[in-house]
Amino acid sequence: MAPDPGKPLPLVHPVAVDTLKLRTSSVTVRAQAEQLPAIARMLDLASVEALEGRYALSRNGDRVKIEGEIEAAVHQTCIVTLEAFPVKLVVPIRLDFAPPVEEVENPRRGDAGDADNGKIDIEVKLNEDDPPEPIIDGIIDLGAVTLEFLALALDPYPRKPGASFDTSVAGDVVESPFAALAKLKRDK
Repeated sequence: MAPDPGKPLPLVHPVAVDTLKLRTSSVTVRAQAEQLPAIARMLDLASVEALEGRYALSRNGDRVKIEGEIEAAVHQTCIVTLEAFPVKLVVPIRLDFAPPVEEVENPRRGDAGDADNGKIDIEVKLNEDDPPEPIIDGIIDLGAVTLEFLALALDPYPRKPGASFDTSVAGDVVESPFAALAKLKRDK
């Protein structure tokens, strides 16, 4: 489950872009013990034992480049056994941030004869880098970055090591519905 944009995040670490030096700055974001239960609830985890992000931020004019990694120790609930089991994650991060691009005004907008009603066509090129993330009000929230990448790294269908679906009931193998239909067809 990804963070809900309508609710305040349990981990925030705002960094003002104008305070960053042109050379690399190191920043560590570590969730405190009182924040861990809220993070576990937000991400639908059995528990979070530790969460830390270590980042190197480098500024080039208005743009900021972030490289680093997140380390987390969590307990996920197995989809087979419904038991919590430990998971350790190390997630590499590489992001670019830039001020938001102003909306481009289409000069043809408002022309009643236009078939596209003033819409702007956007060309998507598949082999290009992702566009930079927006810097909102001169701030980058490394807490939000940490939570987002943790959420993306979690297995959506966690399975405890060694857990498997058992299709037998009391020693008998359960017959598939199609096999039962085939048997009915043969009996006629």
